[in-house]
Amino acid sequence: MNSPKSHYENFLAEKYSWMLGDLSLKEKDQLEIFRSFGISPKTNSIAWDLGAGSGIQSIPLEELGFQVFAIDFSSELLNEIKNRKPSTRIETKVFDIRSEELYMGTSPELLVCMGDTITHLESGSDWKSVVSLWSNFLSKGSRLLLGYRDLSYGKEGDRNIFVVKSEESKIFSCQLEFGKDKVKITDIFHERSEGIWKVSSSSYNKLILPVDSVLRYLSEKNFEPISKDEKNGMIFLLLEKS
Repeated sequence: MNSPKSHYENFLAEKYSWMLGDLSLKEKDQLEIFRSFGISPKTNSIAWDLGAGSGIQSIPLEELGFQVFAIDFSSELLNEIKNRKPSTRIETKVFDIRSEELYMGTSPELLVCMGDTITHLESGSDWKSVVSLWSNFLSKGSRLLLGYRDLSYGKEGDRNIFVVKSEESKIFSCQLEFGKDKVKITDIFHERSEGIWKVSSSSYNKLILPVDSVLRYLSEKNFEPISKDEKNGMIFLLLEKS
């Protein structure tokens, strides 16, 4: 079993943007989500994008007028931001979001953590530790926008497999195996070269974080909910630090 970091480094990072599809369309989708929550610069105009990946949230945040810091443990994915938008002023940082060292300096007015980043944490205690770091770091009035997939819909022992994306010579599939607190994710990649199909795979765990328990713990750490939405199976939560 791989950690999420090793899964990305050794298997997924090179396929990730291809798997997402048209990134310009993804960015437009994210921009509409931000606008639906009324996201715009209001104080210091600084936004942090945790788990930024190839920048499908970071680039729209910059378009909205924020000074953006894109943070991810994959330098390969972060490098795609500059490659796709050479004129960008987005600053990238290679960091694990669990690192205390990351949360130093000026508090951003907006902290974004989307794309299942929180479910990639390795344990419930990791999740609580990260929320505590956010609570200690963010100033009163700063906003937190979370986006993730609530995997609590599955029953322990359930299995589900589906195709994420397919082309003539490439197929990316995903298998979910539901446990008590985690879901084992197995990404499977078929690629045809010179008439021969080759298959590779890698597995890691995602946390099951029921939205009610997420909101309850955030409230304990002085985050007040402002609004909630759901789109294509993803939960979006906007909160404010009190």
